[in-house]
Amino acid sequence: MTSDRHPGPGGVDALSVEVLEALQRGTDLHGLSPLSIAGRLDLRSIRLGGEESGQAAGIDVLPGAILSDVDFSGAEAPGLRLVRARAVNCVFEKANLDGLEARATDFVGCSFAGASLRGAQLSLPLDDRYSSYEDVDFSRVTLSGASCVDASFKRCVFSRLKMGAMSFRGANFVDCSFSGVLRKVVFSGDSLTGRELPGRVMQNVDFSNAVLRDVEFRGIDLDGVSLPEGDPHILVKHYQCVLGKILGRLPVSGQPFTYGLRAYLAAERGHSHPAREIGIWHRASLGKTPEEQEYAIRMLRACESECEGDG
Repeated sequence: MTSDRHPGPGGVDALSVEVLEALQRGTDLHGLSPLSIAGRLDLRSIRLGGEESGQAAGIDVLPGAILSDVDFSGAEAPGLRLVRARAVNCVFEKANLDGLEARATDFVGCSFAGASLRGAQLSLPLDDRYSSYEDVDFSRVTLSGASCVDASFKRCVFSRLKMGAMSFRGANFVDCSFSGVLRKVVFSGDSLTGRELPGRVMQNVDFSNAVLRDVEFRGIDLDGVSLPEGDPHILVKHYQCVLGKILGRLPVSGQPFTYGLRAYLAAERGHSHPAREIGIWHRASLGKTPEEQEYAIRMLRACESECEGDG
């Protein structure tokens, strides 16, 4: 692929080779092209990896590299590997970053809006350091199959997401918001490396415009968290009391539906924070048919009323 937008023989193709070599050597990217956009070096649509570029899988950036004021919008960089790196005021919008590995890497004031991050590892600890994201835009990002271990997110926006089969383990969130569909996503306060969080797992985090289906909050009390209300979500107060009562009433055998529901709720209770007061479920998680769902909701509401009276 060539383009008149980039000067010199070969256009984008030639520039892509130079950028890749510079990233691997740790050379300043700003000497590679005179073009700029919105105050950033214009490296839009470069191809650092993938079948079309002929590059082998995986793109290693020199450990400790600093990427500052660069626009990588529309770039092809699957398998990008960052180690103790730092990206400041960079744009990765609509880029292909599938399989990204960020080891102890910091992102500040960056945008991944519209990017593909399938199977990405947003944070991998290294020598007691972890990745951090500050003032980062994850709008319309595809995060299916991604994972994140021991990361810190501050003032990040996760809007209109396609997030599924993903886990955030040992990660903390401060002043962040989520919207869009989250399915089979696990937020857990337990670290695999023994990292001690600086405070609550979630502080001033807003899920009110998100759809949560099979989303787990393991070891998180949900204080300081705004949750979605109304159909298809079912919220109950007195979460621990309600779970205790409903688990004592659902049959353990003879009825596959209630047995499955009991196992589902028991597993959730086993991961729950002892001080958690609010329970939330997507109605589709409570039963396969409308009749099963309504049965489960009636049981939850009855137990909630009893717990309210007990209090």
